[in-house]
Amino acid sequence: MSSPPSLPASPPPKRLKTHAQPEFPVEVGTEIHSQTSAEPFVQTALEEAPVKALFVPTGASQGGPAGPSNSKQKARKRKQKRPVPEVYSPADVLFHDIKDFLGKEFVEDILAKGDQAWEAPEDLHTQSVVELRVGAFTVSGESISAWPQNGTPKWAIIAPFAHPGDLIRAKIYRHDRLHSVADLVEIIEYSETYRGGEGDRRKYPENGCKYFGECGGCQLQPLPYQLQLAHKKRTVQLAYQRYFSLDPSLLPEVKETIPSPKQWGYRTKITPHFDAPPKWSRAKAVPPTPKAKLNSTAVDEEASANGAGESHSEETAMNALEGGAGVVIGGKGASEAGSRKWECRIGFERKGRPGVMDIEECPIATPVLNAKLTPERARINDTIMSFTKGATLLLRDSLPAPEPLPSPDSPFDPSTPVLPEDQHVAITNHKLPVYERVGSFLLSFAAGSFFQNNNSILVPLTEYVREAIFPSSTNPTSTISSVDSTGPDPANPNPVPQVGSNPTRPTHLVDAYCGSGLFGITLSPHFERVAGVEISQDSITAAKKNAEMNGLGEKTEWLCGKAEDIFGGLPEKGFEGSKSCVVVDPPRKGCDEPFLKQLLDFKPITVVYVSCNVHTQARDVGWLLREADARGVKYVVESLRGFDLFPQTAHVESVAVLRLQ
Repeated sequence: MSSPPSLPASPPPKRLKTHAQPEFPVEVGTEIHSQTSAEPFVQTALEEAPVKALFVPTGASQGGPAGPSNSKQKARKRKQKRPVPEVYSPADVLFHDIKDFLGKEFVEDILAKGDQAWEAPEDLHTQSVVELRVGAFTVSGESISAWPQNGTPKWAIIAPFAHPGDLIRAKIYRHDRLHSVADLVEIIEYSETYRGGEGDRRKYPENGCKYFGECGGCQLQPLPYQLQLAHKKRTVQLAYQRYFSLDPSLLPEVKETIPSPKQWGYRTKITPHFDAPPKWSRAKAVPPTPKAKLNSTAVDEEASANGAGESHSEETAMNALEGGAGVVIGGKGASEAGSRKWECRIGFERKGRPGVMDIEECPIATPVLNAKLTPERARINDTIMSFTKGATLLLRDSLPAPEPLPSPDSPFDPSTPVLPEDQHVAITNHKLPVYERVGSFLLSFAAGSFFQNNNSILVPLTEYVREAIFPSSTNPTSTISSVDSTGPDPANPNPVPQVGSNPTRPTHLVDAYCGSGLFGITLSPHFERVAGVEISQDSITAAKKNAEMNGLGEKTEWLCGKAEDIFGGLPEKGFEGSKSCVVVDPPRKGCDEPFLKQLLDFKPITVVYVSCNVHTQARDVGWLLREADARGVKYVVESLRGFDLFPQTAHVESVAVLRLQ
């Protein structure tokens, strides 16, 4: 296991007091979640609050109101809209967590009573600070606690950065359906059940991320890595329990999550952002130089390409408010306006408060990106007064452009040595090409386009997909251990299946939502023919270029189709469902119904569904099985498994394998 990068020391650990350890960890979705459970936790008593505790106004007593009167709150409640979260959205997933935590029968009974589900307990007010014993994790890695603390739980409280068993103080800032959302004020007692990992800065002050507890990017940093993997396996299990919509006996047992070879320094793309200075801060500023104007225009173009660029007024106000007596950061052109001062912050969103948190480095980003972030921050600070709207920076890890570039006549040589990380470069222009090595192949794509952001796990992922398509029953030498290797068998890196040896063994591959061709190209040695289909012409252009760079131009087809006829061009190219496998890798929203109907019309031998949102994957897999059965066709779900593409976070990728019977 790789060691996390060294960071500035955190405050020394507090004096500890240890109690008994529970036999099993607590998770939402299990029966062991109640605040009143008799099972003991391992807890640590603390005599001081954490350094990063939020400020609590004097007089905000535990459980008592610190805001408007109860009658005024009730009047506002009557005027509030009651939006129900969109199905499969993060808010909907959270509500399922709450339902499991409070008890499904109790929740269903409350929902049947209408608005009662929105009425917070009378002794729980916004802006009040309450003491809680955390009961469980949510799927997103936040803590969930019961209210009242003694007796039957009737309400849930969600707070970040706390773990099951912790005794915390949290400040309520919003009520929602059957739960309140709170900021973490302090952890009074730490439970050791979910701590002690490499990123636990209480035990290892030099490790992990110094911004944990403020930055909302990582949720699971203190957990030992095996517990992070267990949490992600549980996420896959819960997604299918909640959204599959068919008899659970149709599903296999979810397999263990495949770990990332790197747990730190793995992320190959980061997008820090910043807010534009308010107008009052530019009133007396020195006019920007032509070079500064050119710089701001270029960054604005990058921001537009990355879906950013709008000024965040609330964020600006917070930066100005919290600037206090601090020095205005901005270098050339920075100014003060009266007693007000503004600080330029370049980084990521704070958790629980509006505004950008200034980030100097990110331990999960690759070393080359952190090295590049320093001059990029300086460049923006020197020219910040020339910006009229906020923007997002793009930093992407890349191999240096090969010289000469591989071509159909001179394709990439798989024996080329793998370059060490210190020879990588950082790309900051979204239009420029990025080069990545995946096993025996070289891939290129525009820096601003989509590509998986953890290169270290791409070989295990693509090897697992290969083994799923050609299982051990037809490949006796295949074992699951190969997904943990660094690549194919060196003695036989491109084994070609014996065509016709098994009538159900696919000979053709269709890479749907193919992007720049990751699966189609890396799996190409195992098929006679490969086709990639997409509705994006830019993606198809990149995939064709990658096929040519790797000498696969004659073996592959890349088709830009219409959404309503995405498989339309395949039959004339010799692709029939009866001899094909389809790999599906859609965006977070999953597949729409027209695509799924076309997939069933194509009727492939095998479907491998790779998903960055297991909740929509569970929905789609359920739909496929139900619709196939209505057509008199039978698919079975052969395997389900998570992949950890983003260690230290709660995110999990999921791979489902369906096979035609």
